[in-house]
Amino acid sequence: MKKLILPILAAALFLPTGGIAADPQASPSAVKLDKAEAAAFAAQFFEQKEVKEQLAGALLVIVKDGQVLLNKGYGYADMATKRPIDADKTLFRLASVSKLFTSAGIMQLAEAGKVDLDKDVQTYLPDLQIPNTTGAPLTLKHLMTHTTGFDNTDSLDSDKAYTLKDYLKNMMPTVVRKPGEAFRYDNFAFTLQGYIIEKMSGLPFQDYVRKNMFKPLGMDRSSFIFNDEVRKAIATPHNNNLEPIAQIPNVPDNSPQGGMFSTGADMAKFMLAMLNGGQAGGERFLTEASIKAMEHTSVTIHPDIPGVGYAFETNYPKDYNGYTVVEKGGDLAGFHSNLWLLPGQNTGMFLALNSDKGNLRLPFFEQFMSRYFPRTDAGPAFVKPAPDKQQLLRFEGLYRHLRTPVLRYDITAADGALIVRDALGTHTLRQAGDLLFYDEEGTPAGFKLDADGNIVYFSYNMPDSWAEKIPEPAKFSDVPEAHPYAKSIYYLVQLGALPGGTAEFKPDMPITRGQFLAQLMPLAGFQLSTQPSVFSDTKGSPYEAAIQTAADYGIVQGLPGSIFGPNQALTREQAATFIWRMVKISLNAAPVKSDLRTPASPWASEGVQYIVGQQLFGPDVQAAGGALEYRPKDQMLNKEAAELIYKLIQKLF
Repeated sequence: MKKLILPILAAALFLPTGGIAADPQASPSAVKLDKAEAAAFAAQFFEQKEVKEQLAGALLVIVKDGQVLLNKGYGYADMATKRPIDADKTLFRLASVSKLFTSAGIMQLAEAGKVDLDKDVQTYLPDLQIPNTTGAPLTLKHLMTHTTGFDNTDSLDSDKAYTLKDYLKNMMPTVVRKPGEAFRYDNFAFTLQGYIIEKMSGLPFQDYVRKNMFKPLGMDRSSFIFNDEVRKAIATPHNNNLEPIAQIPNVPDNSPQGGMFSTGADMAKFMLAMLNGGQAGGERFLTEASIKAMEHTSVTIHPDIPGVGYAFETNYPKDYNGYTVVEKGGDLAGFHSNLWLLPGQNTGMFLALNSDKGNLRLPFFEQFMSRYFPRTDAGPAFVKPAPDKQQLLRFEGLYRHLRTPVLRYDITAADGALIVRDALGTHTLRQAGDLLFYDEEGTPAGFKLDADGNIVYFSYNMPDSWAEKIPEPAKFSDVPEAHPYAKSIYYLVQLGALPGGTAEFKPDMPITRGQFLAQLMPLAGFQLSTQPSVFSDTKGSPYEAAIQTAADYGIVQGLPGSIFGPNQALTREQAATFIWRMVKISLNAAPVKSDLRTPASPWASEGVQYIVGQQLFGPDVQAAGGALEYRPKDQMLNKEAAELIYKLIQKLF
């Protein structure tokens, strides 16, 4: 079974870790950073009670002015055996920090004249065809800046081993949005870069990186292949409960998008070379011009908001304190990392963790910047007089996250501010410039206009994608505004879960098993399965891909006789079970006890209790004699399914 991890989980890892002080060593002026100070700061950071409670193991590297100030492990490489971390030998998975090396390889080929960053990448792929419905070329710059315009490209934790070429052929998405128009985090784009490196260099990707980056930089222990040597030296991943979990394989086998393994010593060498204009001793792996091009903000929603470079990104902008910071984060099950460079201060930091508990990267960065590079200005200056509600009305609306459609921003105007409601809570944005806002904590937010001056995109606190403003949906003739389920139905139309523009919705008709999954599965933002159907009766069904995706991740198990029954009416307890399995697998949700008037079937009991306990229902569930009547064996109606999915989104996302 594949492991389903919604992209929102990766995004959530960028949130503050509750209970950790913003900066126990706060200083009104910068403290000089040297070896002794770095060691003392790190020791103090990892001794904080809240940090120790969330720590399995950590690898921390700090470099400055051409020197390694710190390269040390904290906690354990394996908690069960108390195996310590050897910063020179213990391997950590870099996850998406690997992308820096992939794009560096593209820059090397550009320096050699083997690729042109502005040329259509199809030129370099005679054996692969990229479907493109836009008529605009897709370039290497688009691949490196996550602006490809591909449709769903997230495909996590496959059980199947793939070569790089086979993976690309099997998972190839379609360009549906004009390349360069919008930022949407794109793992597939970096897998594709790896294959272009293979095609244009004549070497397997992992061999190219070893020869042209690892060797000149002296990164002797780093690898893109999960071989026996890596298995012996790698830290153990741990889950959110600090329990050991299995290592996941690289998919494809060299994973240019996130498959690199490295040590603290090796990452120190990489950061020093990046800060030294591509020079490492007597070796050079990139020109200074290429380094600057990678670090330059190539894509941003607003000039005053840090954006995306070539593989570099913006994760924690409110803590940059007015300095130029380029960074890259990485997230895989059991491993999380972040690399920061401050080119103007000749400083770099790399932090890697081997557990899913908390997010120690954010408090580390907050405290580090506050101590060594504190803010020297007063922060953003807001527009005066503050705009009134009427002036801000053009920003109102529902904005759908480009990578994970289940995520959204509800923006309403008020006098002097915008009120934003999203998965992380309610925020107040105050205007600091044209299309530029800041929230209460100093996190920037920006809007983008189309050629006609209409608001089309919004960027705020989810670092992996912009959100697009979506129009009010066309109304169904049988769902008036006063309909008790109208809000949920039209909300799902806006998110793309329900087809709009049809004359009737038929709210009181039973929904089928296939229809329900077809509404539910795309909201996670995953590329739907291309695997052969495991059910004999779903082949050729319009819901086949959604059903197979749910089967791949263990959300559905089918009916007796290896069938699924895509056209059978869905029962209420079946719907509850599908939802329960999804949140249990993807969000590690805990069971909920509920008082039910009519018991569900034994196999559906946990699911029904979860749905009722979380109140994921509308007027279709009524209290009866102190208990709730869910009617588990009744057929679920279209309107009830819409309410269930809507309430799930509101509750969890």
